[in-house]
Amino acid sequence: MGYEWQFAIILEYWPIFARGAITTLQITLLSSAIGLFIGLLVGVSRESSGVFIRSVTSVYVEMIRATPALVQIVWLYYCFPIIFGYQLSAMTSIIIALGIHSGAYVSEIVRAGINAVDTGQFLAAKSIGMNHFTALRRIILPQAGQKMIPPLINEFANLMKLTTLGSMIAVYELLQESNNLIATTYRPLEVYTFLAIFFFIITYPWIWLSQRLERRLKMRA
Repeated sequence: MGYEWQFAIILEYWPIFARGAITTLQITLLSSAIGLFIGLLVGVSRESSGVFIRSVTSVYVEMIRATPALVQIVWLYYCFPIIFGYQLSAMTSIIIALGIHSGAYVSEIVRAGINAVDTGQFLAAKSIGMNHFTALRRIILPQAGQKMIPPLINEFANLMKLTTLGSMIAVYELLQESNNLIATTYRPLEVYTFLAIFFFIITYPWIWLSQRLERRLKMRA
């Protein structure tokens, strides 16, 4: 018995997908901004000479990288109000959780970028009287930034895919909106197929751009 595909249902309910896409984009942009801020701060701190700062930031990075993003989102949404007595909204929870999650990976990108710069640059900066952080800000980070762009773009694409975890706490992003539509139309194959194609369309250009920039940087090296 053949299955009759009815993709016309996608056109009929396109405002639902548009609403979910806007929410997905909002989550991605805001959590990326948080992750970039945290990652830059932690990545630089992990290269500092202070043992305490390096230890604290290392614990943060290893804890986040060793636990699933879904667990982090659920913990923030359900456990945070029990411990601190304040309930975050579902939208706020996933933005903060994904921002913290992304920050750990961005910090490793930053650290790798810093370590890729010749150590002689640090020595030259110190020889003219610059302290560690001044040398990072004025000399090292501008050079490391070019090397960090491709993996940062790739991290942005990964973060966009992680927004689907918001459906676990009823954030109305693309997956949650799709599930609600399936409950109404009983057409899971069409909806999930379109969802997969849509995510490919919005994430692959970023992956392609990351690969293209990485190849170009290797050619210049």
